Amino acid sequence: MVKYIQWREILILLQFLNVFYIIQASQINIEKFENNHIRHENHKVRQKVLLNQLKMYWKCRRNAINLPSDVEGDDAFCPSTFDGWICWNATRARVQATAQCPSTDDDDDDDDDDDTRIALKNCLPSGKWEKNQNGEDATNYEACNIKHLSPETKRRLYELITNFASLDESPYDDPKILNVYEKCVENLVTRTSTIPGTYCPGTFDGWSCWNDTPAGEVTYAICPKFIPGFLPDRFAFKVCNVDGTWFRHPETNKTWSNYTTCIDHEDLMFRQKINNLYIAGYSISLIALIVSLAVFFYFRSLRCIRITIHKNLFFSFIMNNIMWIIWYTEVVQHVDIVVGNSPGCQILHLLVHYFLLCNYFWMFCEGLHLHTLMIFTFVEEKMMLKIFFLIGWALPLLLITIYGCVRMSIPKLTVYCWIEETNLQWIISGPVCLSMMLNVIFLINIVRVLITKLRAINSPETHQTKKAVRATLILLPLLGLHYLVTPFRPQPGTSGEAVYEIVAAIVTSFQGLCVASLFCFFNGEVLAVWRKKWMRNKLNRGKDQRISYAATTLSNSGKSSISNVFQKLKTSQKI
Repeated sequence: MVKYIQWREILILLQFLNVFYIIQASQINIEKFENNHIRHENHKVRQKVLLNQLKMYWKCRRNAINLPSDVEGDDAFCPSTFDGWICWNATRARVQATAQCPSTDDDDDDDDDDDTRIALKNCLPSGKWEKNQNGEDATNYEACNIKHLSPETKRRLYELITNFASLDESPYDDPKILNVYEKCVENLVTRTSTIPGTYCPGTFDGWSCWNDTPAGEVTYAICPKFIPGFLPDRFAFKVCNVDGTWFRHPETNKTWSNYTTCIDHEDLMFRQKINNLYIAGYSISLIALIVSLAVFFYFRSLRCIRITIHKNLFFSFIMNNIMWIIWYTEVVQHVDIVVGNSPGCQILHLLVHYFLLCNYFWMFCEGLHLHTLMIFTFVEEKMMLKIFFLIGWALPLLLITIYGCVRMSIPKLTVYCWIEETNLQWIISGPVCLSMMLNVIFLINIVRVLITKLRAINSPETHQTKKAVRATLILLPLLGLHYLVTPFRPQPGTSGEAVYEIVAAIVTSFQGLCVASLFCFFNGEVLAVWRKKWMRNKLNRGKDQRISYAATTLSNSGKSSISNVFQKLKTSQKI
């Protein structure tokens, strides 16, 4: 019985110890959980603070005020600045600036919602912000609750802002860059560097995110796919110097990332040659078109509805060529302008497509006019000309306005000077394709009528066919039907792409020269006017020569008569 009681007491003791152990273990786990939760909460606070302050930094840079509104003459003032917490506007010397305390944590304390708490910053008489004995910023944040921020948080914020100071543009100006920037900052502020010794702190260079890198090493990043011309399957690189600073470009003295490896240089050279071919073709066509338009305006005998349509077509060609030359020289060849996406290049994009539409629709008016003359006997030309003006100038304006408004309403489609083609292009290309299809119908019907009329005068069949084909070939450049072939573009990288690009550049850019040659320089009516003008000038020159000869003869005969008189006077005096 005694042994039984002893064993029972031992079992109870063991159970008690087991329960005690379980309780202790639970308390340890609870403490670990609480510590982890506290660390997690502190980490979230730190992340939120950094993200808020970085957003404040960019807002400060965008809205910085260089001078106080009441500054006069040579008054000293402290410039606008961002000290890591608050954006301070430019302040007059000897004035104490005030600003609301920054929001630094995410709890629900009433103190954090108190808008009366302010920070203070003194502007010295010399026009410089006050600093302490260590040369650090002396802003008074005593009323602000920032005591929980660790030195690591402050150090990381300082590193990021220091690196961002070299950026020329805010990432908030471009939705695509902003997406990369926010992911990069979130990655940088949530990670604690584990690199021993000297290292270059992680940063965002405006295009890519770069992690902490040991001194003396090179780090790599995938080439950004949102930059036109960059290949996303290649890598850019950034050099970390041995002193723990990022490599600076010797010309700009700014931290520099090497993106030259993101470009296919052979393809770039080929594209540059194609661009130069476009520029040369448009320039030559522009000169020819200007001369042709001057000819049409110079000769009064060349005034009819057909010539008026030619004038408007030529003017649309001239403006279209000018816009394309500006586009290729001032936008396409400058990546910084494309990335900068200024309002000027966006307006240029709209002007290029507006005059391109005008060009197409005046081609359509040419086809419609020819078809009307061939099919209908009596046409009211004045009414037809008014309709042509509406089609050639007003309809493109309506279409480009719709296209511009729709595209501006979609932020992701308003980047890079709108150089990227989108599905909205159908607002422009749809009516163009319709006009081209109608011109094809007009052309077929015109050829049919031509053949019918040629047969009516009993011409040989072969001769009839040759004339019809010749008429067709003359109409092709006028109606712009070659554009129906250019959309069939080969796949990039194929052997046929180079041939296609060269042919498309020649046919497109030299179309103005072709039209000017066919309908002005080699046009029978224009040549007849020139011949008549030349003959008239020749006759006038002949008349002038005869008149001059008669005047000279008369003058010489007069001189001889006078000399005879003098001779007789001399003889009489001798006698």
